Amino acid sequence: MTLKQRFRAALISGELGYVDDHGIVVTLKAFKAYFSDVPSDYQLSFLPAATIEPGRVEMTSTKFLYRIAKGVYRVHGDFI
Repeated sequence: MTLKQRFRAALISGELGYVDDHGIVVTLKAFKAYFSDVPSDYQLSFLPAATIEPGRVEMTSTKFLYRIAKGVYRVHGDFI
C-alpha cells in the first residue's frame, strides 16, 4: 500500500486529521506522529509535494491538499 493510500485510509477512518466547517484539516505534526514508520525525509516532503498551487482549485492525482498555514493543510473535498 502506498503512502497516499495509507493517508487516504487514515483520513476516512478518522484516525488522522480533524473536521472543521470547510472539510478535513491535517497538521504536519499529526502526520509525522501517525506515520512514524516512514523515513523522516519522506514525512517532511509528502504534504508539501501534494499541495495544490495557489490560485488553483482542481485536484489532480498528485495534488490534493491546500496549505492554509505553516504545517497545516486542508484536504480537497474530492480526495475522500
